[in-house]
Amino acid sequence: MGLDTILAPTLTVYKEIDHYHQWYATLGISHTFALHEKVGLKLAATASYLLSTDETTYPKYDSNSVATTDKFNNFHDGVISVSLPVTVWKSLAVTPTLSYVFPLSQDAKHEMKARGLQGAALPSDKDSSSFLYGGVTLSFTF
Repeated sequence: MGLDTILAPTLTVYKEIDHYHQWYATLGISHTFALHEKVGLKLAATASYLLSTDETTYPKYDSNSVATTDKFNNFHDGVISVSLPVTVWKSLAVTPTLSYVFPLSQDAKHEMKARGLQGAALPSDKDSSSFLYGGVTLSFTF
C-alpha cells in the first residue's frame, strides 16, 4: 500500500507460509529528484518489524548470536538506499542502486550477526551486523 504524496510513504506486509512462518512488515518513504528529463536521484528509507510464529524456523538469538527456543518478535532492519533511475528509451529504464542495511534492535543485531556471511568460528565473533550492497535493475513498463 502506498500514497502518492510527499515522501511517497509505503506499507508492505509479507506473510511467509511455507518455511519460515513469520510476518514481516516494512514502512518506507522515498523521494526522487529530477536531475535531467531522463535521469533522477531517488533517496529511500525503510524500517521493518519481524514477528515469528515458529521458534524452530525463525528463532530469537541471544547475545552470543546463538539461536534460542524463543520466537523473534521485534523491530528488525532499517535500509537506506540511493538509486539513479535512468530512462533509456520510452518505457525502458536502468536503475543502479546502493543500499545500507542495519539492525533496529539488539535482537536484530544478534540475529543478523548469526546469519551473516562473514566467516568466523563463533557467530558473535563476526565483525558486523550491518551490510552494504548494490545492484542494477532493468525495467520495462507497458
